[in-house]
Order: sequence, then structure tokens, then C-alpha cells
Amino acid sequence: MFFLMICASIFLMLFTDPGGVLSTMLSASSNGLQLALTLCGIYIVWMGIVQIAIDAGIIDKLAKLLSPVTGWLFGKQTPEVNALLATNISANMIGAGAAATPAAIRAIELMNQDRPKGSDRPTTPMIMLFILSATSMQILPTTVIGILSANNATNASNVILPTFIVSTVTTLIGVLIVKWYGRKDA
Repeated sequence: MFFLMICASIFLMLFTDPGGVLSTMLSASSNGLQLALTLCGIYIVWMGIVQIAIDAGIIDKLAKLLSPVTGWLFGKQTPEVNALLATNISANMIGAGAAATPAAIRAIELMNQDRPKGSDRPTTPMIMLFILSATSMQILPTTVIGILSANNATNASNVILPTFIVSTVTTLIGVLIVKWYGRKDA
């Protein structure tokens, strides 16, 4: 679908502004590369901070602190899975989704080991982790603020409150839906 949109845009530009097709394509490529480099820088910083937190034992302490929440959301899990869940949740809350993703993938892999043999249906804790990662409740949307700042936004922090409200509402709705259907499956 995306390919069709690009082809249609180029086709329309050939009729409306034939001379601007190449310059527009080069400009878009340059902007895309600049955005990718900006995102790489932001992700490297946050993944480094998360790794420092893991090495310093902060994540283990955070896992213990979040254990009532993770216990309610995911049920009984191993300490390793709980640490990965705490990493994922905390990284998502600071808007560092790229730093949260490896922890979520590893947690799913470990949860998958406890699944009955021959079953390819995800468990309720797996679905809950997927929903929490997708809705990503953010207290501080650092990635978005970083992108806006890199693109010279006048007040990049204006997104904090709307992002917090929307991500909180979607997370609560997602959790309630998973809990409702998880209850029905049990």
C-alpha cells in the first residue's frame, strides 16, 4: 500500500510539477536519513542508560518495587521475567520504546517456554505484555521530545501532557480488555 502511495504521488507530481520530482525525492531522502540518525542517537543514549541501570542493579530493585503491579498484570512469573517486565515498563514510561523492545522480546521468549507443548496460542501474560508495549504509557515522551527538538520545534515539551493523557487512557483500556478476556479464558 505504501509503495502504491509513493508511485501515485510521483505520477501526480509528474503532471503538476515535473521539474520538482527529483528535488522533492532527494529532499525527502535527506530528511529521512536525518530523522533516522536522530533516532539512532536518541535510542543509543536511552539503551545505554537502561544497560547502566541493569548493571547497577537498579532494575532488580525496580522489579521488586513493581512486583505488586507486575503480579496483578502478568500473574506469577520467574524473577528473570519480572526484571525484564520492569525494564520494559520503565523504559516505555520514559518514552524509550527502542530500549523497551529487547526486554519485551526476551520476556516473551521466557514466557513461551512455560507454554504447553504444541500450543501456538499466546498466553494471557504474553498478550498483556504486547498490549502494554503497544499502548506504551508514557510519563515523559523523551523520543518524541528529542525528534521535535532536533527539528527545531519552538516548544517540544508541549507534547508531555497530551501524550501522558492519551497513553494512560489507551493503556487502561487495553489492560481492562485483556483482563476481561483473560478472566473468560481461565
